Amino acid sequence: MRLNRGFTLVELLVVIAIIGVLIALLLPAVQAAREAARRMQCSNNLKQIGLAIHNFHDVHNRFPASSYDPICQAAGLTRAGANVVLTPFIEQSALYSELIQPYVAGAAGDAGASQPSIRFAAQVKIAAFLCPSDNNVSLFPQPQPFTGTITTGQCFISYRGSRADLACSDFSNDTNMATSVKPNEALPVSRSWLRAARYSGGFELVTDGTSNSVAYSEGIISDGYGGNTGGNYKMKIASGVLAHYNRVPQTCLNLKGSGNMFKSPTQATLTDLTHNLGRRAWDYNGHQTQFHTLLPPNSPSCHWAWRYVWVSASSNHTGGVNTSFLDGSVHFISDTIHTANLHRLVTWQSNDAPPPSPYDSDGTFSYGVWSELGSINGGEATALP
Repeated sequence: MRLNRGFTLVELLVVIAIIGVLIALLLPAVQAAREAARRMQCSNNLKQIGLAIHNFHDVHNRFPASSYDPICQAAGLTRAGANVVLTPFIEQSALYSELIQPYVAGAAGDAGASQPSIRFAAQVKIAAFLCPSDNNVSLFPQPQPFTGTITTGQCFISYRGSRADLACSDFSNDTNMATSVKPNEALPVSRSWLRAARYSGGFELVTDGTSNSVAYSEGIISDGYGGNTGGNYKMKIASGVLAHYNRVPQTCLNLKGSGNMFKSPTQATLTDLTHNLGRRAWDYNGHQTQFHTLLPPNSPSCHWAWRYVWVSASSNHTGGVNTSFLDGSVHFISDTIHTANLHRLVTWQSNDAPPPSPYDSDGTFSYGVWSELGSINGGEATALP
């Protein structure tokens, strides 16, 4: 008589254990492959934005302005940043026509909204603006049916334009950013390609070479939770820090704790969530659409009195951020890129005019390689590390 022999319990447990080990070995590889794909998409988005800058320049013979762009001024728009005028060049012409429609004082509906960020058209989700590695892109509030009442629109963006290493606002003294339309009050940010309208220019300004000058980089969008108090310094901005070109950058860097968290759980207290990091793509506010090549990538960001900010590049990629350059190329910049002299400040000149460079009068120090890559005309012989 023939007997059918089955698996013993021990044999079954061994097989299950082997399968578990194989899955444990396979999952990290799958996750790494997915992250590589997400990182590639982020890089492609930066390439698209870089190409948009070039195409805008071909048409207008200049770069888009960080604020008070002549196109927006002609339409009577305030609080309009560079991303507004780049939209036709990322295949968003229909959206652009809605954002740029002339402002009509006292008119009902969108025509009465002088700020693109509060027009109904602003409540959109643009794939080219979002990095899939940024978990907060899923928090995007879905647009509500338009009822004739203007509400605060949100268009999230995972990428920010470089303001180089001299952190300052587009505004002098206590100019009201929400209402001022006086381009003669804008500050010259001489080391950056992204300047207020009065000081904007084109490729003729980039004397350090387009391949050595940063254009855009990644920036994690604020999560908007918990009144924005404490938490992850890559997605929240610290309040009450004197962030300006004549302040010590190390003050902000010293807020960095372990595990991407602020040292103090109450450090970040900016509660106006719609004005926070990356949550209003059409605005010119530095919190949302700009960053500085000052503190290393994935460092804290700090602000003081709304107008003065140090915003750091940030991402969820391991070890660094994708960064585009003015030649259209995209490179991965390490968190360990050389920075220096962050404990020193630039000599005070005036409230209305930052110095032309962060060097001492005798040229004895700069803020390092990351700083020099942000500069378009500093005369540094700095190339990608």
